[in-house]
Order: sequence, then C-alpha cells, then structure tokens
Amino acid sequence: MADIQIASVPSAGAPSLDWEKRRVPRSRKGSGRTGSVTDLVALTRNAHRGIAKSEAAKLISKIAAVNSMPIGRVRAELIPDSTWKRAGKTLGPQASQTTARLNRVFAFAKRIWGNERDAAEWLAAPHMELDDATPYSLLRTEAGGRVVETLLGAIEYGFPV
Repeated sequence: MADIQIASVPSAGAPSLDWEKRRVPRSRKGSGRTGSVTDLVALTRNAHRGIAKSEAAKLISKIAAVNSMPIGRVRAELIPDSTWKRAGKTLGPQASQTTARLNRVFAFAKRIWGNERDAAEWLAAPHMELDDATPYSLLRTEAGGRVVETLLGAIEYGFPV
C-alpha cells in the first residue's frame, strides 16, 4: 500500500498549501494490488474512449477456456453479436463499459482465488446466491456487476452470503 503523509495544520497567520490537501500520497505508483484507485481510473478512461476489441476478446477467452460453450456464445452473453460485428477495432461505449466491468470483477476474483483459472471457473459456474445464475452472466448490467462484486466482497472477508 502506498505510504500516506498527513499534512500538518498551519499555525495562525501562516497559510499553508499542504493544509488544504490534508493527505498527500508519497508515491503515485500503484501499490501492486489489483483494483487500486489508479488502476480503476485508468480502466474508466479506457472504457470512455473505447476498449480495443482484441483486448475484450482476450479477456473473454479466459472465461471461455473453462466453459463448455464456444467462445462466441460466451462473448454473446455479455456483448450481443450485432454490437460485436458492428464495432470496428474499438468497442462502443456500452460494450466498453461491460468489458471494463468484466475486467474489474475478474481481477477481484483472481485476488481472492489466487489464479486466473480458479477465478474463471467461479465466474462461469452457477451460484446459489445468484438464483443459480453464473456471476459472468450478471456482468451485462451495472446492477448485476455490483451484485457480483458484493458477493465477492462477502467471500473475501468471510461474511455470510
């Protein structure tokens, strides 16, 4: 985790710019932990600009590798065929947001299970807390993504689900 330096409160009559900042990070580098604020901001910017179709395909293929369905059907579960075909090299805003959501949740799952294969298997398997839907299938919408993230948080910290 990045070290945080607490700025001191200025004495009366001596204005200080540090006082307005309150907390000043000593290092702007990521902590190495997936899901850091810096990583999330970069992911948001990329989704806004449009995520490369090739990057989305790589990410989806990791889930398809542990699934019995063909990669096209796995991809179509999140991004419809018409949207995929219509996109050039870069996905549109909605498909980019969906890909960013998958990326964020997949990184969270990898942190919990320790490797990509186990995380992908969890995402592709039906879960009773999700009414036997797969976590992957819920990532089509923001609300579904939040449900999956909440479930992962409960698993990570050992809360009852």
